Amino acid sequence: MRLLDIYVSLPLDSPLTLAQLCDTHILSKIFKGQFHPLPEINQQARRRVTMRGHSFIEVITHISSQRLCYEIEGQGPIRHHQGVISLTEMNTHLRLRYQIFGLSNTLLPNWLLKLILLYDFKTALRRLRKLNHAS
Repeated sequence: MRLLDIYVSLPLDSPLTLAQLCDTHILSKIFKGQFHPLPEINQQARRRVTMRGHSFIEVITHISSQRLCYEIEGQGPIRHHQGVISLTEMNTHLRLRYQIFGLSNTLLPNWLLKLILLYDFKTALRRLRKLNHAS
């Protein structure tokens, strides 16, 4: 189930790359969580994430200049959590698209989880835009 599908426009001359969204220091600023790198397994980057009282491990399953895919290893607040981030150059701007797929892993109904994710990601994308303009 798609839990989140959100877009943000950035200036065409933006220095943002998807590789930067693997940087635990930058992610900590954007999401106001804790991101700690872990040793790679099978040449896949991993990090421990602590946010909103939950701790889980994210695994980067694919990264290119246009697409970053990740999933949660083991238990997390979202069951079968998979994320897809794409960066597309348009005529006048860069378009960042963030999608999350999965199901609620708690008593929280999926519709409420969607609202919480939307709020959290709108806030995070505002921080990303600020960081990007400060560069």
